[in-house]
Order: sequence, then C-alpha cells, then structure tokens
Amino acid sequence: MSKKNKKYQKPTETFEPKAKEKLSAYAGSLSTTGRLISYNDQLKESLSRGIQFTQVLDELINTDDKNVLIESVKTLTDYKLDTAYLVFPQQYSRADYYLIFLNRLLQLHKNEQVILQSSDHKNELYHEFPGINMEGYFTFHIDEHMPEGAYYVDKNTGLRLFYINFKRQLIRFNGSALTKLLVVKYEEKFDYKTVKHFEQYLVAIGKYFKEDYGFDVDFNLLDASNNASYQIVSDTEPRDALDKLFIISAQAGYMLVAGRDNRAVLKLRNDVVIAIFEQDFVEELGDSRWVIKVHDDDHQVSWFDVLYKYEFVRDWYLENLSSLAIKSDERFFKGYN
Repeated sequence: MSKKNKKYQKPTETFEPKAKEKLSAYAGSLSTTGRLISYNDQLKESLSRGIQFTQVLDELINTDDKNVLIESVKTLTDYKLDTAYLVFPQQYSRADYYLIFLNRLLQLHKNEQVILQSSDHKNELYHEFPGINMEGYFTFHIDEHMPEGAYYVDKNTGLRLFYINFKRQLIRFNGSALTKLLVVKYEEKFDYKTVKHFEQYLVAIGKYFKEDYGFDVDFNLLDASNNASYQIVSDTEPRDALDKLFIISAQAGYMLVAGRDNRAVLKLRNDVVIAIFEQDFVEELGDSRWVIKVHDDDHQVSWFDVLYKYEFVRDWYLENLSSLAIKSDERFFKGYN
C-alpha cells in the first residue's frame, strides 16, 4: 500500500555527507569539489538501491515462478530502502509484503479467495474475506520478540491465528485463537458454510507452503489427517471431563465407550470416530500426553469440523477448556491469545 504521511509535506530529502559515511576517492580533499563528488557518489548509490528495490518488487508482483516469488518476499521484508542521503516517504511496511505475497501465492494456485484491501485511515494493507467482510480485518504483525517472522492477526480481536517464519521454514497455527475466533465468535454470527470457507483458506495457506516450499506446518485443530494427534493441555487423565461427555453423549443419542488401551471412544455419524487417550512417549513432546484423535475414512474431518457439526461436543469442549484445550507451540504462542 502506498503509505501517505499526511503530516509530511516536504519533497524527498537529501543530506550532506557525514564523516562516518562511506566516502569516495575524493573524500580526502577539503575542497568544495571533493565534497560535491563524494556527495554525488553517495546519492548515486542510494538511487541504485532504489532501482534494485523496484526490480525485486516487480518480481513479487509479476512472477509466475513460485521460487522466485518467495525469494523476492524474503528480500523485500529485510530490505533497507532509505539511506542517510535519500529517504523515500511513501513505502509499504514489512507486514504489507507478507500480505502481498500470500495473495500472489494463492493467485498462482488459482485460489485467491481473500481480498487485499487498503486502509487510508490506518495506513496499511489488510485482508478481507468474503462473507465475513469487516467482521474480520486481517493483517500481519511483526513482534519485537519474534522479529524473524510474522503473526497473521485478526486486528478486531488481536487474536494471532498463525505464525510464519521464512528463514526457519515453518508455520504454526494457534489453536486457542482459532477456537476463540472461529468456534466461538464466528459461530454466533455466520453459518457453517461461511466459516468453513475461511477455515479452508487458512488450511490452503499451510498446504501450499508445505507442498511448494517444504515448510514444516502444524495445522493444530484444523488438521484433518487421521494421523493428527491433538495434544490437550492436561498431563493427566481428564476424568471429570470424560464423565461429563459420557452423560451428554447419551442425552444426544450417542454412546461413549471404553476402547483398547484405556481409550474413550465416541462414534459419530458417517463413521467419524473420536478417541481420547494417553499417547505413548513421543520425543518431540518430551513426555506421555493425553490427546484427541479424529478418524474418518476420507481424511476430511478435523477437530474443528467436529466442534462445528456437533453442538453437544462443542459445548462440552468449551466448558472444559481448562483440561481439554488443544495445545499450540509454546515457543511462538506462550502468553498470547
């Protein structure tokens, strides 16, 4: 987005060379000519940086090569355009380039569902999703504590939906934020079809990064693979919550039963099965953990889908978040919504 500073009325500024700046071969001369030549050399270098910048921006905007696309955004998010000799008053922010990149990546996959908008009031770009419209205002946020990457944030609520890091090649979705926004807030305002479309947009982002660039992606409660294990916050058996599930399942016409290895098993419609059990030691987790797993024949149903399609499961889950909440990667979301 073209960031116009309304208080800024002066044209592009230039600065006299300072002693600490890189000087030309004429710098040793105290003559007026030597100073002018040194200044001109620095100005040429600054202009050259500007031209280089526009060339990389051209790639971000126009390339059809996915590898060139990601290299261009990595360059732009780290690019220092201004120098002591030349300042460009109208620039995109680092966060804006992340948004532009996402739209271009989705465009290359012919799946550009989200709309890239420009806010003159807030001087930034933002994403708007059809159907959700201004109820959702999505931007990237650069956190000073995690400056290598960026958080995809719903600015209306401050919820951080996922974290992306180009250098470490990873994406982490935030189960707590997704629950609060999609399962609680949006469930009250929108129908399942609208929210499902938005959820599919988020999953598509992770999928494209995983398939195109080999990123390590944790989809959290959006993961529909039968291999997905949703680790819950409880380190011990959530006995009280399971007792409650037994009662409300029966009231809803379902039966929670004991499976092998002390599993609590709930069979839903269309051969969807929920299992809650203590997972064996996994090195990445560092200990045995209680998990929720969802199984369906087509690998199409995630924990998010179960929460939306079965009201009694959603109510049970939300009422017992202290022991059942799906954990997110604490390296990136500890202390955040």
